[in-house]
Amino acid sequence: MSPNAFKAIVVGGGPVGLTAAHALSRANLDFVVLERRAKMVEDAGSNLVLLPIGLRVLGQLGLLPTIESVSSPMSRFKRIDHGGKDIGDTLWFTYFKENHGAYPRVISRHDLMQTLHDGLPPEAQAKLLPNKKVTDLSTGPDGVTVTCADGTSYSGTVIVGADGAHSKVRDLMRTAALQTGSSNKRSDINEEKPFLTTYRAMWVRFPTVAPIKAGDASETHGHDCTLQLFAGEKTSVIGIYERMDKSTREGVRYSQTDEEKFVERWGHLPVIQGGMTIRDAYTNRTQAGMVNLEEGILKRWSWDRIVLAGDAAHKFTPSTGAGCNNGIVDVVALANELYHAFRDVRVSDPDAFPDKDQILAAFNDYQQERFDTVKDGLASASQATGAATWSDITHKFVDRHVLSKQSLQKFFSNRNAPTLARTPVFEYVEGEEQMVGKFPWAHPIKGVVS
Repeated sequence: MSPNAFKAIVVGGGPVGLTAAHALSRANLDFVVLERRAKMVEDAGSNLVLLPIGLRVLGQLGLLPTIESVSSPMSRFKRIDHGGKDIGDTLWFTYFKENHGAYPRVISRHDLMQTLHDGLPPEAQAKLLPNKKVTDLSTGPDGVTVTCADGTSYSGTVIVGADGAHSKVRDLMRTAALQTGSSNKRSDINEEKPFLTTYRAMWVRFPTVAPIKAGDASETHGHDCTLQLFAGEKTSVIGIYERMDKSTREGVRYSQTDEEKFVERWGHLPVIQGGMTIRDAYTNRTQAGMVNLEEGILKRWSWDRIVLAGDAAHKFTPSTGAGCNNGIVDVVALANELYHAFRDVRVSDPDAFPDKDQILAAFNDYQQERFDTVKDGLASASQATGAATWSDITHKFVDRHVLSKQSLQKFFSNRNAPTLARTPVFEYVEGEEQMVGKFPWAHPIKGVVS
């Protein structure tokens, strides 16, 4: 690898990895994305919620018209208890629109992936490589090398681990840090199993049929189990979150037998008031799956020339829809710090590249920029899931008698709005501001130069 070049090896071709491809392509930096699945875009997975902070970044990349054509806006959550009784709507999404200029939108993972993929220029799409399961990596004074199960290897300047909650890059990064010996304090090295699981989830995709209509969002709350419904034009998805008897750091793979036992326990719960149950949805499913809902945040997001983003660095429960959005914003923050490093070295030499120390400083600044916001997001998601599953008397009281009051919903939304308004966008990507609300964005989008 020539010292006078820069190439990023992005591991993981999900929404975060493809956002990284956009960021690098817009910066005219070389890259490759390595994805273990057979296809870059697969018709699999649950639905995702795009909040204004994520939509604004996608809009800056010119993707908002397509996103809007394949997603549905949401203005409120209908809420019922296990018996189907109304426990009060929440208008968080309406207040998002008032404060930040856009309703959150529900989109299938497939449609988001297709939009991100198709939005890249052909030369960038050619750098997206499926069937690349990473098995090893190494770092050196001048660069990095990633090895795949098929025997191929890729060399570059940095590795970006965007490979999710079960990140192989994270595991290999920890191993490499441990092998450095006394030069690193063991207390600075991440835990082998950094995430704790208190909830498991089953998701079910089924056709959108009356009385459910596109854009509907509903929650069912009660002891030890909650569900969320997100309805799209053609299909709807429910995510059912069950509190486990005991928290664990161990991973597990669930089978269809596990799904069927899950439905036996919770199939009677209503998805909407006076209508469909979980069992009905599962019977008519087009897709379904079960996963553990890990929670946690790493103390170190980088080591040497390796840096993590999205679920590889931090994992939320899905109750607030913040996970994917925070992964997108991670890419923005990381790209901006690398942009600063390039900008600084090119003051005197327009062809210069940051050296290793400058890259590592950018990685540290990226974590500092994001850590507190992500920590707060993790706590909010955990509290939301705890309230919805009535995990204790306090959570049940808050869920039924505090969060049900729309005046308090508005108060909390307005209190949190200045923090959301400080969410960054790409400093070097030109675009138009398409989201304007009561709270102005602290970081304006760079205007198009005519």
